[in-house]
Amino acid sequence: MIYPLIFLLLAALAYQVLALGCLWRFCSQPRSPQPSPPLPGITVFKPLKGLDETTRECLESFLSQDYHPYQVIFGVKDPHDPLLPLLQELQHDFPQQQIEIVTCPADLGLNPKVSTLRQLEPHGLFDLLVIADADVKVGPDFLSQIAAALQEPEVGVVSCTYRAGPVATLGAGLEALTISGDFIPSVATAFYVEGIRFALGAAMGLSRQALAAIGGFAALADFLADDYQLGWRIAQAGFRVRLLPYIVETQTPRLGLKEYLAHQLRWSRTYRVCRPLGYFAYGITHALVYSLALFLAAGGTAWAGGLLGATLATRLAVAFFSERRGLQGNLPWAFFLLLPLKDMLSGLIWLLSFLGDRVSWGGRTYRVTSEGKLVKD
Repeated sequence: MIYPLIFLLLAALAYQVLALGCLWRFCSQPRSPQPSPPLPGITVFKPLKGLDETTRECLESFLSQDYHPYQVIFGVKDPHDPLLPLLQELQHDFPQQQIEIVTCPADLGLNPKVSTLRQLEPHGLFDLLVIADADVKVGPDFLSQIAAALQEPEVGVVSCTYRAGPVATLGAGLEALTISGDFIPSVATAFYVEGIRFALGAAMGLSRQALAAIGGFAALADFLADDYQLGWRIAQAGFRVRLLPYIVETQTPRLGLKEYLAHQLRWSRTYRVCRPLGYFAYGITHALVYSLALFLAAGGTAWAGGLLGATLATRLAVAFFSERRGLQGNLPWAFFLLLPLKDMLSGLIWLLSFLGDRVSWGGRTYRVTSEGKLVKD
């Protein structure tokens, strides 16, 4: 029992070192140069639902871009959504911007975000499109960076790395650690080891030509991981998928522990069906789990304790470098103390992801098919 655990731990530590090196290299990339005028027009699609304390700040960041011309289209399903008065207020406060508010009542598939996008698309004026989640905040040069990347030869879709914003709960802290300690290192590693053929859904840019080549948003109507499918299908259509070192910020200040666990299980089961081999290999990354198992199997000996301490130090180094240097985040030191708990939960969720194909999303339960499609339970 001890020797297999030693092998798994050494492999996991090798991955952590590789991820740290890939992060360093990825973060050292220069930003794209500013595009030369005349600038191509951009349409920003913002599917929205509900209102919280960060909504205004996030939406205003898209209305304060150092870019012209562009339009922003807000889409809501419910004509009585409490968000609508804020959208009308923003329309009044930013008269210089092209802002349109569209009600999207139709149910065009099981993915509500894609359903809204399908109803927003006809209102778009420009050939470059940006899709951004409601809880995303960007810098004033965001659209310039997207436009510059989309003007590179054969690029069909562009996405950005992201960090968690200020955290106020246990679940939000664990989510921030998952992003900086697991997700972004794995993305950086994939970037250099196998290449990126998927998009990150927080903020994406694409051309109408690439969207048309995959059959439009309708092709994504029933997929849970619409961002993955968008990037993968555009890559299959012969376009380049570009990942920028540009960082956007997602806001999850009130995420509870239960919501965090449900979100991670949903993401894990989706990732498992989208990239089965990659997800199975992802099991090797759980260094702290293997180190603790080895420590217990070895009866708490000094050498096993030393390996446990070294593994914890390595994991903290990866998470801290990713958060502070790679993502330029501000996660307080106290939340890094949650890393052992987060790593144990991540190992458990990885195992649980193989024990079923059902996910909870938006208050409903679905089955995820081997293609990644949602089926009503």
